[in-house]
This record gives sequence, structure tokens and C-alpha cells, in this order.
Amino acid sequence: MTTVSARARTAIAFAATDDGADWAFRGFLAVGIVALARVVRHQWFVLDDWALVITRSTVRHTLGWKDWLFYSQDGHWLTVPVLLFRAVQNAFGLDSYLPFVALAVVSHVLVVLLVRVLCRRSDASAWTTTLVCAVLLVFGAGFENIVFAVQVSYNLSMAAFLAQLILVDHDGPVDRRDYFGAAIALIGVMSSGFGPVFIVGVAVVLALRKRWAALAIAVVPQGLAYTWWYLAWQQNATTGVPKGSKLLVPEFVARGLAAAIHGMVVLPGLTGLALLAVLAIALWRGAGWRSQSILLALWITSLVMLTGIGFERIGFGAAYATASRYRYMTAMLLAPALALAVDQLVKVSVAARWAGRLVLSFAALVNVGWLFNNGSGFAIASQHQRENFELIVGSNLIDQADPNHIPDPLALDVTVRWLPWLVEQHAIVPRHPANQAEVDRARAALGLPANTP
Repeated sequence: MTTVSARARTAIAFAATDDGADWAFRGFLAVGIVALARVVRHQWFVLDDWALVITRSTVRHTLGWKDWLFYSQDGHWLTVPVLLFRAVQNAFGLDSYLPFVALAVVSHVLVVLLVRVLCRRSDASAWTTTLVCAVLLVFGAGFENIVFAVQVSYNLSMAAFLAQLILVDHDGPVDRRDYFGAAIALIGVMSSGFGPVFIVGVAVVLALRKRWAALAIAVVPQGLAYTWWYLAWQQNATTGVPKGSKLLVPEFVARGLAAAIHGMVVLPGLTGLALLAVLAIALWRGAGWRSQSILLALWITSLVMLTGIGFERIGFGAAYATASRYRYMTAMLLAPALALAVDQLVKVSVAARWAGRLVLSFAALVNVGWLFNNGSGFAIASQHQRENFELIVGSNLIDQADPNHIPDPLALDVTVRWLPWLVEQHAIVPRHPANQAEVDRARAALGLPANTP
């Protein structure tokens, strides 16, 4: 019995160490990846996935490779995602969505690992860092960036930005880390419309450190690249966003910040306090200038990001700031400050810090529920779309429909003329309607009048 007690005390003592926290994170990572795999296993192509699978291919064949790689999609420069989708499609075909959604999952895990490095660089403790990153790993509040393949675009830009921050976070003269960071940043700029925002973030941290030569190396190449793309491909692009009052942009920013923090602490009564604490930590000099410069840069980046999105998307209303994709991006930027804020509760009492950690543990459990619930809803919608397509091609009604008709509102890039091609690519399998209700469903999807007795 004494031996068992001694071993238990030894195990508890080890668990309390930084090494124990690191091993706990490895365990969370293994379990989390299994959970992510279960969430995405029933997903299918939907919404903007089709733009990369179908529309971009059409553009390549009709307008050429330059338009294929560079034309603007909703304000985003998507060269890297376009190439990734094409590579996956060439390697695996369209039989399964899993190789495509794996792009989002893998890039999401990479983002979480980079946030973990920044938490530790900001002097957050190992255990608080582990718990914050456990929340982010199963971040159901930002589920789109995990279960929706095309969101690899956002994830890659975020990963490139965080990686560059880590690489330029050093004193002394310019070295290969700065050049490597600049190269990675170019990947981020070519992955989504967040390029200019993250240029600002890197510029802020290097300006605060007064590393002027490093700042030029970090931002000039990606700044020139984005300027070229904007002038050549974006400035005359059209957008379907309705007009809205720019006076609502501050509300948009406030809602975006609150939604991201709520996703990480989950208890409504704590959201405002946590947001205030995260801001206070970024302004607090007690953590040292190195940590503060990183936290300030991340905060400024989040404000610039939400302000920019607000100006572009306010026509959808201020509540649009709470969309899961924006919650995800904002949470990843503010997570290091949240981790450090939880650690500072120890100045109130040791119990207060443990209370903060318990809230994070509870938040991880809640986010697991959100991830499975929201992911399930997304999968049901995509599978309903797939069933529509299979009923249409199996109904023998397709020749009666307008080839340019869009049979499903979740697939605006898929017209009737593309459905036989999807059969050839083994993406769908024709299914003959089993009853009159399914015939009517196929006719409705095709825009044909219902049968009358």
C-alpha cells in the first residue's frame, strides 16, 4: 500500500511539472485528432469547394492558367489552395471528400501547434498553454475551418503569419530565420485575403522591437506581391456583398472579439471579464517587452482584421462578425493573451488560477459538443445536396431541364450540365427515385413543374 501511495505521489508530482503538461498535451492531441477524424468522416463537397473543383477548372480551360491561379474569389487570392485542390484531385479523384477536408484538418492542427509555441514564448505556463490549446484543437465555435475543406485558405494564411512571428522573434542582426519567415509569408499572402492584415501584424512586432532591416525583409516582398495581385486581379473584381452602413463597423469589431472570447471561455458571464483581461495583459509591461510586443501585435492584428472584414462585409449585418470562420481566426490571435491572463490569476490566489484552468477544461468539453453538433449539421446539409444530385441523374429527367439551372442552393457552381461529369468522376452514383415523393424532389431541384394527376 505504501508503494502504491508513493507511486501515486510521484505521478502527481510529475503531472504538475512542465514535462507533465507537455505529455498531457500529446495525449490531448492524439485524442483530439481522433475526434476530428470522426467529425469530418461524413462531410462532402459544399459551397465554395465547388468553386475550386469545377469553376476554376472551367476558367483554366477557357481563359488560361493565369486566370485559373490568380483571379479573385470574393476578394481572396487563392493560388495556393487552388494548387492544393488540383493536386488532391489528380491524386485521389472525387471519389471521396476525405483527402480534401484533410487539408483543412492538417492545417488546423498546424495552427494550434504554432499558437502553443507563441503561448510559451509569451511566458504562459505549460499547463495553462496545454488547456488553452486543448480548447483550440476541438474548437467547435470555429468549426468551419475544421470541417470545410476550402477553409484551408484561411488556415494557411494564419499558419504562415504565426510561423513568421515565431521566426522573427529574436534579437540581433538579420539572419536566415528572417528570410525563411519572409518566404513562408508569401505562401500566406497567396492563400487568402488576409494577406494585408498579417503584413500589418508582422510589421507591428518588428517596429516595436526596432528591427528595421528585418521589418523590410519581412514585409516588402509580400507587400509587393499583394500590391501586384491587387492591381492586376482584384481592384476591378465584382462582389455580391450588399451595401451597409460603415457606422456599424465598430459594432462588428466588438461582436467579433466577444464571439471569439466566448468560444474559448464558453460561460456568458465571463466573456466580458475575459475580454477585458486579455486586453489588459497586452498592455501590461510586467510580462517583459518581448512578450508584450508579441501580444500587442496579435491584438492589433485582430483589430485590423475585424475592421477590414467589417468594411467589406457589413452589408450582411454586424452579427456576421460572429460567423464561425471569423471566431476561429480571432481566437487564434487572442489565445496567447488569454493563457497569460489565466496565469496572472495566481496573483489573486492559487485557487483563482486553478479556477481559470477549470473554466478552460470545461470550455474544451463544451467545444467538443459544439464541434460534433455543428459538424453534423454541416454534414447533413452536404449529404442532402449529394442525394439531390444522385436523384436527379437517376431520374431520367435531366434532359428536360435547363443545362444552366442550379439544382441546389449550397452548390452555386454546379449547374445541371455538370452532373453527368460528376458521375464520370465517381463523385455521385445515380439513384433511381424510389417513390413519387423522390420524383417530385428531383423535379423541384431541376426547376421542372410538378406532375399533376
